[in-house]
Amino acid sequence: MRPAREADLPLVEAAERAYIRDVEPAQEAAWTAALDRNRALWRDDLARTTVLEVDGDPAGFVMWTPDDGAGLVVTVQVLPPYRRRGHGRRLLEACAADAAAAGHAEVRLGVHRDNPARALYETAGFVPAGEDGEYLLYRRVARAAR
Repeated sequence: MRPAREADLPLVEAAERAYIRDVEPAQEAAWTAALDRNRALWRDDLARTTVLEVDGDPAGFVMWTPDDGAGLVVTVQVLPPYRRRGHGRRLLEACAADAAAAGHAEVRLGVHRDNPARALYETAGFVPAGEDGEYLLYRRVARAAR
């Protein structure tokens, strides 16, 4: 794992676009219309982004932002060839450790109810914290790396 750098932003954009197309296709037009805003968000949170590499190639990333006293997961992505190998959980643990190191006691995220990654979040210690339209909200304790 390594800190993200400016050169990783195209990876973030491509993975986010693939997610929208695969999980929330009805939102693609709105997502595309907001692309400049999303790019600004990704750039602003680049310092809070961790990239996971496997054999020198990017396999996934996690990005978070401070939000009302917690670390809010902006996005967590494991690229398709690397899924179902524990990488998502490793990224979430890195995010929780980073948020804890920044003084946050909790990590929060929202997940579309059709996203199969819900199971990952639950096994990674996230507990239900409500709903927001089509999104299920989760939270967990942020704790330092062991």
